[in-house]
Amino acid sequence: MPKKIKLSSGIPLIFYRMKNVHSFVLGIWIKHGSRHEPEDKNGLSHFIEHLFFQGTEKRTAKEISLEIDSIGGDLNAFTAREFTAIYIKGLKETLPKSIELIADIFSNPIFPKKEIEKERSIIMDEIRMVNDNPEELVHDLFMEKSFNNSLGLPILGKEHTVKNISRDDIISCFRNYYGTNNCIISCAGNIEISKLVNELEKNLNKRESYPAPDRKNEAEFSSGIHVFQKDLSEVHICLGFPTVPFNHMDRHALTVINCIIGGSVSSRLFQEIREKKGLAYNIYSFVSFYSDTGVFGIYTACEPSKVNKIIKSINSILKGLPDKLKEEEMNRAKTQIISQILYSTESSSSIMQNLAYQDIYLGGIYNLQEQISQIKTITLNDMKRVTDYIVNNKFSLTVLGAINGSTLDI
Repeated sequence: MPKKIKLSSGIPLIFYRMKNVHSFVLGIWIKHGSRHEPEDKNGLSHFIEHLFFQGTEKRTAKEISLEIDSIGGDLNAFTAREFTAIYIKGLKETLPKSIELIADIFSNPIFPKKEIEKERSIIMDEIRMVNDNPEELVHDLFMEKSFNNSLGLPILGKEHTVKNISRDDIISCFRNYYGTNNCIISCAGNIEISKLVNELEKNLNKRESYPAPDRKNEAEFSSGIHVFQKDLSEVHICLGFPTVPFNHMDRHALTVINCIIGGSVSSRLFQEIREKKGLAYNIYSFVSFYSDTGVFGIYTACEPSKVNKIIKSINSILKGLPDKLKEEEMNRAKTQIISQILYSTESSSSIMQNLAYQDIYLGGIYNLQEQISQIKTITLNDMKRVTDYIVNNKFSLTVLGAINGSTLDI
């Protein structure tokens, strides 16, 4: 059973003990991501994430690397639109050393000038890699055009914004928003609770900061058709519709709908467009939920001559949803989703992330049976009702490739 307490520093700690594993995973989740950045500083959160590992008051970047390897652990981080996370995985006996290390990295980064320039070059390479990966690029372009404001900003930033981020920008952002009052800690694995709390109390000092800037009023979905010319052998397509926030009751029904439409090999999109018509090798749907909005989307790629056929087929599948939903496919989708929930309980990393998401977006934690019950209780009427988000809503379409927009038959 997951539990939640508050440390003396004010940080919420959510933890789950797994007695039958040898390791643990602990994450520090800071409630500051790409959507909280000024547009001209886009990429700042991701830049800070890189620099966490480039030296503290006690350790150089090389010493951090040597220390994590010496205890056989894994130390990493990632940036998202609404948060940044640093996490460490280690064997249970390394808990004290692991917590001291991650606490030092979170609390005492020094952002050396030399390392800033090195990481700037690395991040530029990351951005260019995305630009060379059409599937990733079309998703970024889709978000930017669908939410042409803070939420739509690319997580990595853009070359011209990353180029102009200064050390002062980095230090100011860290001091303003990366305090202990603006983060949570989640942990899962073979841990002694009292030892975990004692080590965190010993190594994490209270540090006040501002809450992340409120950008919720800016998350307005923009419909439209956007074509980006690029010399590619395939045309990449991303189509999406606005839905609901993470804490909305319809999130679970939309998750089941997503599974039916394009979330599995038995889904309608995969069976109709890939298996029956052979129009594309890869096609899938996805759902993303944020603090104030959500997206249901579809991605595929095909040769230019097949674009209009695919769009017509997708449209036909979506328009037929309300009248053609079947109890058997709903039950099949529920089984798939519940299976994924159960599979995730076998991974301490998945549990750690799930606990963090629940606390960040729902303000609490739900046990396994509550999560499964939320899926099981969805009815066919619930499913038909939430199809309105897709069937009767405005859409955003992003097309990337060697295609003229005037040839699109929408």
